[in-house]
Amino acid sequence: MGANEATKANQAALKVGQLAWDVARGYATHIAVSRMAPRIEPRAFVRLIGDYLTDFVLRKDGTKWSFGTQDALGGVADRAIATELPRVWLTGSLLAVGDALNEHDYFGRAPLFELVRHLRNGIAHGNRFDIRDRDKLKKYPAHNRDADYRGPNSSLFEITDALDGQPLLFDFMGAGDVLDLLHSVGAHLQRIGRGKPV
Repeated sequence: MGANEATKANQAALKVGQLAWDVARGYATHIAVSRMAPRIEPRAFVRLIGDYLTDFVLRKDGTKWSFGTQDALGGVADRAIATELPRVWLTGSLLAVGDALNEHDYFGRAPLFELVRHLRNGIAHGNRFDIRDRDKLKKYPAHNRDADYRGPNSSLFEITDALDGQPLLFDFMGAGDVLDLLHSVGAHLQRIGRGKPV
């Protein structure tokens, strides 16, 4: 690999590492907002959102899809929404980080990155592990043994043949475990990006 290619690889690693950290931070923001909103008194909502009684997102054609801000914030008290949103955020995070890693051939296929690959693929197949190439799994192990971040019990997550067809979120890993993984992936990629030993 020439100097220019190495520089591009390092910049890509830094960018994907930042993405992993950003989606984890975004999840924390989402959880904080969803836990605070139901605790805010309705009259306080009016004062807080006075300038933004309605808000919007844009359609592709530039027209607005509008919604009431108070109704949207009140939606976090809905049990179905509150239950599903954490899964949706982590699903999107694993898809985004997995796809970004894939664009760079998983930066050498470290076990952490392979763990993300299997989680991403499982998410894309109905939130169930889909182990199609057992030989590839042997060649490229997938686990978090070398993770920078793990819970106080140092939980080990390893992909094996036996997981094929098993549910993923939140059976195999909990939300905090996924966040540990994303932070670890970010740290590993930052080291790669800075040319430090991994």
